[in-house]
Parts: sequence; C-alpha cells; structure tokens
Amino acid sequence: MTRLQILALATVLAASMTIPAQQSAAQTKMTLRPESNLTLSGSSNVHDWSCKSSSFQATVELDSAYQTEPFTAVPKLITRVSVTIPVKSLKCGHGKMDDNMYKALNAEQFPDIRYVLGSYTVNKAETTESALAATTVGDLTVSGKTIRAEIPLVARRMLGGSMVGQGSIKLLMTDFGIKPPVALLGTLRTKNEIEISFQVLLDKSVVVALSRQ
Repeated sequence: MTRLQILALATVLAASMTIPAQQSAAQTKMTLRPESNLTLSGSSNVHDWSCKSSSFQATVELDSAYQTEPFTAVPKLITRVSVTIPVKSLKCGHGKMDDNMYKALNAEQFPDIRYVLGSYTVNKAETTESALAATTVGDLTVSGKTIRAEIPLVARRMLGGSMVGQGSIKLLMTDFGIKPPVALLGTLRTKNEIEISFQVLLDKSVVVALSRQ
C-alpha cells in the first residue's frame, strides 16, 4: 500500500468515526400541561356530538436544538411521540351517551386508544424559524385494531422553551371495525365519519411521561 493510499484510508476512517456523533443529537423530554386536550366528534341524523379528554398520557421527545435553533435548521425536530388515551376519560356531557360510546369502542376489552409516531414529512413552505408544519404518519389503535394514520401537525415554540402542537384527522368508525351506534329504537343513527382533534401544550422536563388523572 502506497503512502497516498494509506492517507486516503485514514481520511475515510476518521470521517466515518464522526458520523455517529453527528447523528446522536441530544434529546429533550417533554411533559403535558393540564390544558392539553383531545376531542372526538361526529354527527347523527339528529344532532352533532363531541366528547373530550384532558386526562391522557404522552411521551414526547424533541431534538434539544429546538430550544435555540431555527426549526428550518433542525433536520429532525420531533424524535419520539407515544400517546395513550383511556377510552373512559372521554366525556360527552351526557351519561347515557358516554355509556353508548364506551360500548361502541369496546372499552371493557380495549380500555385505551393508542398512537405511536412512525415518521413525518416537513412542509417546508409553511415551516418557519419557530413553527413546524408537517404531515405525520403513525400507528393509531382503536378498539384493538391498528391503522396507519396521516395527521397534519403544526407545532409552535413558545417563550421559555415550551411548545404547542395541534392537529386533526377525519376517519371512519368502520376503519376500526366499529359499527356506528344506533339509539332510541333506531330513531337516532350515528354517522360513520368522526374527527379526532387535539391541542397539546408541552414543557421541558426530566420526566419522560406525565400521567394526569
């Protein structure tokens, strides 16, 4: 091996040793603030309806650069998201409707709705130094059935390093093998389409997840 070849090999090895360090960005773990909420809404042949939860669990991790760097300069701002919503934390403002929803969602057998982020694509045209616009792709599990769900998301950096994220997705109950509920001897028929919307407020924390009851 010539001296030139040895020098070239040494250069390649040195460069390869720096790659893991560049890829291993520091992570900041976030916790949910009590104002965070999720809404499940839909309609029927009689009236619209909505059920809200402000009691759920989330594990959220961000690249620590989010605190100081422009979002446009951070290659992967969101590194981990995992959410668990107890079905019975959803409240519709009417006890009978709550019971019908829990029954439709098979809450006794499948007590939780779960979501795990898989990947996302940044909308560069709408992303700014302090706001991220993206289309997320993740596994959404309802009533024991999991589908791949695309959810548009907007996340904004606030003063002090907190974050606000919001988004929504329209789905069909039948996507999860759920038969739209019928009540009042068939005179009230729930429509198949539902919408899940959320607003989460996040603070920096040394705790991975916060459970709020």
